[in-house]
Amino acid sequence: RGSARPRERGTRAALARPGAMGCSIGSTQGQAPVRQIQTTAYATGGSASATAPVQEVTAQVAGGAEPSERAPASASQTSTQGIRLSAKGALDSAFGQASHVVAAKTGRRPEEWLTVAKDRVSEASAKAKERAVSMRDTLQEQMEGALRNAENARINSLLDSAMAAKVMDSKHVPASIRKAADQVAAKQLQDAIISREPRVLKGALVAARRLNATALPEFESAVKCYQEVKRLPSGWDVSKMVLHREGAKMVAKMDIEDPAVKAKLQQLLDLTHRKVYTRDRMGQLVPDRLELAGATLVTNDDLWADYMARREAIRQELESDGSGFSRYTLETAAAPEEGAVVEGDTAESIAASFAAMFDEPLLPEVNEGFLFHGTSAVAASQITTSDFRIGLAGTNAGTLYGRGVYFAENASKSDEYTWPTEDGLRHMLLCRVSLGRPLYVDTRDSDPRECEQACINGPCHSVLGDRKKCRGTFREFVVFDPAAVSIDFLVAVKRVRHYCDCGLPTAVKSVVANTDNRGRTFLHCAADTCGFKLMLPACYCGCSAKVATKRDGGRYYRCGSRPEGCEFRDWNG
Repeated sequence: RGSARPRERGTRAALARPGAMGCSIGSTQGQAPVRQIQTTAYATGGSASATAPVQEVTAQVAGGAEPSERAPASASQTSTQGIRLSAKGALDSAFGQASHVVAAKTGRRPEEWLTVAKDRVSEASAKAKERAVSMRDTLQEQMEGALRNAENARINSLLDSAMAAKVMDSKHVPASIRKAADQVAAKQLQDAIISREPRVLKGALVAARRLNATALPEFESAVKCYQEVKRLPSGWDVSKMVLHREGAKMVAKMDIEDPAVKAKLQQLLDLTHRKVYTRDRMGQLVPDRLELAGATLVTNDDLWADYMARREAIRQELESDGSGFSRYTLETAAAPEEGAVVEGDTAESIAASFAAMFDEPLLPEVNEGFLFHGTSAVAASQITTSDFRIGLAGTNAGTLYGRGVYFAENASKSDEYTWPTEDGLRHMLLCRVSLGRPLYVDTRDSDPRECEQACINGPCHSVLGDRKKCRGTFREFVVFDPAAVSIDFLVAVKRVRHYCDCGLPTAVKSVVANTDNRGRTFLHCAADTCGFKLMLPACYCGCSAKVATKRDGGRYYRCGSRPEGCEFRDWNG
């Protein structure tokens, strides 16, 4: 029934040209009398030969232009229009039949049922508001009586009811309930401060938050006490951790805005970047650089406390028995080589400054340092809240050295295990790790079970797989106890390519051959020696995106490595 609309629009557009009337659109000078032309649109029915009039449309044609002056539609336009008209006609027919069935069965048409449903929802909402107001007034009256009689048990019971009814979440909490909440919260906080027990303090802080009593001076005092007792870094915003809990965890993930900290993170990415290909890249190109797109400081009180306890346990073990212990220098904390010129901070100074942000210097006696872990954005969010799960180890990268958590000292190695978001960003965790006494493995092949047993039931605390020595790639570090890891930073990066495989700056050209890529820009080796070529745009994998065709015949770009590749799409092909 609505299939005449496309032709109506086409008629008006074609007949309203300035050239057909001798004047501009909207002008009244020289305008001929308006005539009415009856146009009839047709849609294909059930058979190829059957056509039926759908709707007569009266089009107002100005300037005396005849219908024959319209530009003829192309074959593709006619075909596309016919498909659309046919589809719309089928949908209209199906909806009409369904409406008749509903009306026959229920006595009401679908639009009438929709009106009934809206009315019932509005009625239920109004009744719910009335009940909420009534309950609020009742609680207020009962709370006033409980406060007058100092009935503490009754006050606590009424506060529980107020929280269950979400009265405490409203902007206008009744005065008597607000007074009772502050009174109860202040007492709990004072008792917790006197006890100096972490669990009691945490419980009192959480209860104060639920009662919206965080503006009390006792709340800030309890926060400071909790920070001292738990030995949390002084730079952590514990109040924010209490207010923004995730489940049972006191966690705060704060975006880093300090340019100095972001510059250090970028410098560390650059210093630890090695352009080396491994099979874990699955055919993707090695980027020339990882550019920092964002960074988050992770503060998790439980994970930090577990880490500090585990670090101290490892220190005591090595102090009592240091046999087989060797100190290893990580590239994330390495001093520059003799004679090397480093612009900006060194990895050594960056690691020291990051450790200072947590009020705890790195302990070389437990082989403590910062390491990277590549993952997806979703997994990174879960890990920073709930810690690593050893049971899922190897689901993404394999288990060459056993079922543990794998880390790298080179950002380019951890980048192999990242997964792009819709905007092309990749995520890595920068963690503080106590390696303790590592099991050093420099052979091409290893027994994963032996590595596990040496760390779980043996004297070792981690595995150092020296693939750099035996394969010329990277060193890998594996721990089997999540408590030996503190997740400090979540960084978002973007892959960048500037150089060919020779290490020279790439040259830029455009495709001139008469192919699907005609006019497309590409990077290539300026010396024409290494054979490097990268067509732009590149997908998130770092490979040349592939030209694909849209439904309307236009073109766009998608990942050239599908079906195993990324979800890259550029619709402006």
